[in-house]
Amino acid sequence: MLYVVTLTHPPELCLARKEFAPEFMRWYNGMNDLAKKLNIKIQGAYTCPNEHTVYFILESEDYKSITGFFSGVMLTNHMARITPVITLKESVDIITQGS
Repeated sequence: MLYVVTLTHPPELCLARKEFAPEFMRWYNGMNDLAKKLNIKIQGAYTCPNEHTVYFILESEDYKSITGFFSGVMLTNHMARITPVITLKESVDIITQGS
């Protein structure tokens, strides 16, 4: 299953601030190893710094792993929206099967 994850934070909790940057860099540098450990495939990771928003597209069979992926400063400094999604083709297939 694919998940679109949107993390937002206020400027006061920005990961670029000196008090948060070291912890964020530890998380970021270990992100790929953590994803592998949790059986998560990172399809994409993006940010819009001016909006203080981070986006991930993650693939996993286990929602619990997705929530476990976000720890430390990624969890405490953000409001998260974790949305399971399917492809547009999968949606069309569902629609046409019902016809």
